[in-house]
Amino acid sequence: MDVDPLASMRCWAIGIELGGREFEIPALPAVEWWPVIASGDLAQVLDFIASSPDDPDNLDELLLAGEVSGEDLTEAANDAIEEVTGRSFHAAFVLAVVAKAQWGTVGGVLAQTGFRWDLQPIGAALDAIYEILTSRMDKDNLDKFLALLDNEALTRGKPTARQRAKVRDEFEAMAGPRPTAGVVATGERSGSGRPRTRPRPQPRRQGGRSASPRTPRAGRAGSGQEASSASP
Repeated sequence: MDVDPLASMRCWAIGIELGGREFEIPALPAVEWWPVIASGDLAQVLDFIASSPDDPDNLDELLLAGEVSGEDLTEAANDAIEEVTGRSFHAAFVLAVVAKAQWGTVGGVLAQTGFRWDLQPIGAALDAIYEILTSRMDKDNLDKFLALLDNEALTRGKPTARQRAKVRDEFEAMAGPRPTAGVVATGERSGSGRPRTRPRPQPRRQGGRSASPRTPRAGRAGSGQEASSASP
């Protein structure tokens, strides 16, 4: 997997050509690019293109006039993702899909390192994800994972939910099932409202469910020291 280090050093503006005209995607941090990479929806890249409705070369006008085709848009969006991530679209997509499936581990490690999604480039985020995933693999699984990153047949064309599931299945076959703990990531932006105070956790019962301590019933067989010391 080839990687361009410049994509990890800072957020860069990306220039693309459509219909013989130049358009620019402004410098955006990892948090803006993540939903695009994780979903594989190239159409979302077009939302980043800076153009004015009053501009005669506005992209919407070019589309309506037939001067830009769907294939042109797909190719330009793919090129933009490869430039901003510093790697192939396939490799970026695989890293994002696997990271989302393993977020209980990946998200925790990134949080501990203080990674700033709102400031750092998406290339740096994918670098960190690659390190987190591969540092936990033995040589055999590492070789398989590197082969997965190079197997572009898995994401040929527009990535679908089935292809995302295939990528997750391929990874879990070599690295074991994903962690069950942790926050489930949706890829959606959180609201801007003030966070609510979380309720205090209750004492935890065996089996993982929480409940308040129970008072032993009077007159129950075996009550006394043994009954009062038993766990609820």
